[in-house]
Amino acid sequence: MSSQFDRRKFLTRGLAVGGFALAAPTVLSACVSGGAESSSGTGFGVASQRLAWIKNTQFAGSYFADKNGYYTQAGFSGAELVSGGPTAPPIESDVLSRTFAGVSQVPIVGSAVAKGAPLKIVGAVYQRYAGCVMSMGAKPINTPEDLYGKTIGCASSSEPVWRNFIAALGLDSSRIKTVPVQGDPIGMTAGEIDGYLGFINSQVVDLRAKGFDIRTMLLADVGFPLVGQVYITTQDNIDHNRDKLKAFLKAEVRGWKDVLADPQRATDLTVSEYGKTLNLNPQSTLQCCLAGNELIRDGKPGQQILTVSDEAAAANIASIAAGGLKLSVGDLFELGPIREVYQENPDLALA
Repeated sequence: MSSQFDRRKFLTRGLAVGGFALAAPTVLSACVSGGAESSSGTGFGVASQRLAWIKNTQFAGSYFADKNGYYTQAGFSGAELVSGGPTAPPIESDVLSRTFAGVSQVPIVGSAVAKGAPLKIVGAVYQRYAGCVMSMGAKPINTPEDLYGKTIGCASSSEPVWRNFIAALGLDSSRIKTVPVQGDPIGMTAGEIDGYLGFINSQVVDLRAKGFDIRTMLLADVGFPLVGQVYITTQDNIDHNRDKLKAFLKAEVRGWKDVLADPQRATDLTVSEYGKTLNLNPQSTLQCCLAGNELIRDGKPGQQILTVSDEAAAANIASIAAGGLKLSVGDLFELGPIREVYQENPDLALA
């Protein structure tokens, strides 16, 4: 990757990533934050990050980091959590132009990096990616081979993941019909599609709460060992704002420790404050939080949240390589900062 990469040229040429066209900087400039250049004369400025989706419990660690003052204690003047959603600009373009960090998915970041974006994955919340194939109990999809002859709904934002999954498992894509479905799997309950590429800590919980018999096939359990909910930032931030990056990661780790310790409080913050306008169901939201916590834990004592082992990073690279993304671990991951956070703060590890 050339160190002379021109960020503005990358944005203005409308590079397509994961089915989206990356917007020009002028489109994204309406929201001013403390991105790579601190907007404050003191400290690190604003801890700005672009979220991958709407403000549900998927980002509760950041809510705790904000609410409990972890960002300000780390040297930031405050926080800006920019919502995502089906009509939001691509995460990668936001991180390149207006926010310090973002939350994304390995294949989507890999697609951007392969096309020249100076981005790196610097941590991962989930040890196992939350993506799953949802299906109805009367017509379950339990194995990858069960996908043959089926129609699967897939949001455009998840299309790179789906394409890589099919390739990594050596499935015949011509025997699987994929149709665009934006963020809502309800058509599956009416028999319009046979399955939906959703998230085990989101749509699955919502449909089950409505009384539907939903079966799941977690991609990570059937030969696609991705980490999930990855934090990304620019190479420039890694090179020139390393202390700021470490401060950000430390605040996030503290927030996620709180989510694991008190999922009910995480639910309350989501429903009553950060996701208040979404009118979320408290019971379903708690179940989503608990499902997410299971993806965070690796079952080992002294776990270091957000870290990615060398073996896991290599497995992620191998998985996306099958889909045509020929990257090295060093091209996509920069794990030095999060490891330094734990070296300097060993008490952050889970008890």
